[in-house]
Amino acid sequence: MHLSFIIIDDTELDHFIARKMIGNVSSAYKIKSFLDASSALQHIIEAEHDTNIKIVLVFLDIHMPMMNGFEFIEEFEKLEQALQDKYYIVALTSSIEISDINRMGSYRSFKARITKPITVDGLRSLLTKVSAEFGLTMPDDN
Repeated sequence: MHLSFIIIDDTELDHFIARKMIGNVSSAYKIKSFLDASSALQHIIEAEHDTNIKIVLVFLDIHMPMMNGFEFIEEFEKLEQALQDKYYIVALTSSIEISDINRMGSYRSFKARITKPITVDGLRSLLTKVSAEFGLTMPDDN
């Protein structure tokens, strides 16, 4: 499987829901979870030379303490382009604030936005888009 997931959210319940929805689509996906963005960023930096990574779909909460989603993106966009290209970052947010939506659009690394909580239909739609964009095959197990 060449597609995996990273969930970055400060709320355990949102991790549970995201994991459940991903599992409902397929149990073949690998998922890593981080309660803080700085740990996730460190993980991405350390995985720089992992040749098994095809594409990682990152669900990134925007509003978190310590390092929020926007601060994460600012640091992420400083990384080597080849490393950035392995990650497809999706803003995971309950915010409907126009200022947040506009700000998300100002970063090249935000590829999509999903409103919390994640639904199976929303996830399937996103996976179809990502799979087509990167030439990936979606697993058939569910």
